[in-house]
Amino acid sequence: MSTVVIGAGLAGLAAARSLTRAGEDVVVLEAQPFVGGRTRTLRDRLRHGQPADLGASFIDIGQDKLLQYCDELGVALTPQVALFPSDPDGRLTAASPLRTTLVIGGRRLSVCERDRLADEVRTALDTTPPEPTEPVLAWTARAGLTPAARNLFCWQTGYNPVHEASQVPMSMFHPPHVGSVCWMMADGTDALAQALAEGLDIRLEQPVRATRRRRGQLVVETDTDRFSARDVVVATPVTPTLAIGFDPVLPDWKVNALLATPMTQGGKVIGQYADGEVISRALGLSAMSDGPISLIWARPTGPEDTVVVLGLLADRADGVLRDEERCLTVLDDLVAAATGTSPRRLAGVVQDWTQERYAGGVVSMLMGDFPRLPSLLAQSVGPIHFAGEHTAEMWATGMDGALRSGERAAAEVLQRRSTRQPEPLAVG
Repeated sequence: MSTVVIGAGLAGLAAARSLTRAGEDVVVLEAQPFVGGRTRTLRDRLRHGQPADLGASFIDIGQDKLLQYCDELGVALTPQVALFPSDPDGRLTAASPLRTTLVIGGRRLSVCERDRLADEVRTALDTTPPEPTEPVLAWTARAGLTPAARNLFCWQTGYNPVHEASQVPMSMFHPPHVGSVCWMMADGTDALAQALAEGLDIRLEQPVRATRRRRGQLVVETDTDRFSARDVVVATPVTPTLAIGFDPVLPDWKVNALLATPMTQGGKVIGQYADGEVISRALGLSAMSDGPISLIWARPTGPEDTVVVLGLLADRADGVLRDEERCLTVLDDLVAAATGTSPRRLAGVVQDWTQERYAGGVVSMLMGDFPRLPSLLAQSVGPIHFAGEHTAEMWATGMDGALRSGERAAAEVLQRRSTRQPEPLAVG
């Protein structure tokens, strides 16, 4: 084959699709028994086959590449939603998410309490503008927020999920990049991956162990097979990429860029409840909490008046993420506090991305050196090209960025084809 793509997430699938359309002979090697990577969706854990999105969920306004792919491949979207309202003057600021439902200490704040804290943060943003690289915790101290407002504002860092406010820059939240206008995929997020995979030669359960350059070609080794190619696209997350043996070894600048890009640690909890319309109306746009689960929202009401509520939680080493029933109970309690109802859970599932060997975490933490770091991560090393959300200079860490990175890596391969003669291959 002419190109081997390592990883069948959105980045790898977009690269393989582009290359196949251009006439390349492409094989995609995927370590897991499924495609989609961190866009995985379960359809056998909730009643009525409702989708449980274990990873990525939202398409945000402005993510035109992602919307383009959904339109082209016929991937249906939910009606437009929002996770939080704007400020009273119509602007979107880092105070806007605080105007949604807030649950502090297990109690839902009144509208007056909520707005008082949000107004305090908004005033601080206007009078003490944050620097983009200023850590969230440092800004709250410099701005002189009261303890209650400071605590609440810092809990937004669980959205990624990242919870160490001292390590997250204000550029991540001010102004908000996501959540003001968005959609979800109606049949689950991996519907896009399934559509992209159609017609591609994908070998599942083939974790790549090494990539070697031999006599003008590349040899990609898995536990059971060897594949020879002129070019390789590495479309795996940061942590699994570091586990691949490259011979010769990648240059220092590439390895250092990978080592400088940690991944957020955490997961997702999903509960399906009866009385969906009641819960949806009472929940509103979303709910934010200072407990183990930072943010919850609901999918559109499903069959027999059921509703699926999804929550984000960082791995805080408190054991919640490792104990499914405990985690689902925390979700039940948060839904009850946020809605004032007594929710009846019908089914549930917890996904701990920290424990996923071939994921290594939730998303990359491109926080301290943007855009220089993604540029280094994206840079090819001869015939070895790199893709993935961590390599995207636009919509980095998101599905849109992953798709763009796959297209960019494919274009690099095709550019190499146009500048040199094909080399004879030996099939391994």
